[in-house]
Amino acid sequence: MLAEEAPIDWIRRLSPMEKALLERLASGSTISAAATAEFLSLRTANRRIAELRRRAGVSTTRELVGIYRSSRER
Repeated sequence: MLAEEAPIDWIRRLSPMEKALLERLASGSTISAAATAEFLSLRTANRRIAELRRRAGVSTTRELVGIYRSSRER
């Protein structure tokens, strides 16, 4: 997470594609299945997820999805 950014701010700034990827991952899809469903190459999906992990300040996709899930429940 960026130092000046509140923990949840990155979620509010998700693009529709980023949100769609996270929604699919949160519902149990693999990155590969999420990429296919969103008409992305696996490489592009992995790059976007890596950028989201960086913005969230986490090192794993599992952590990223956990943060996203908890933000949806609010």
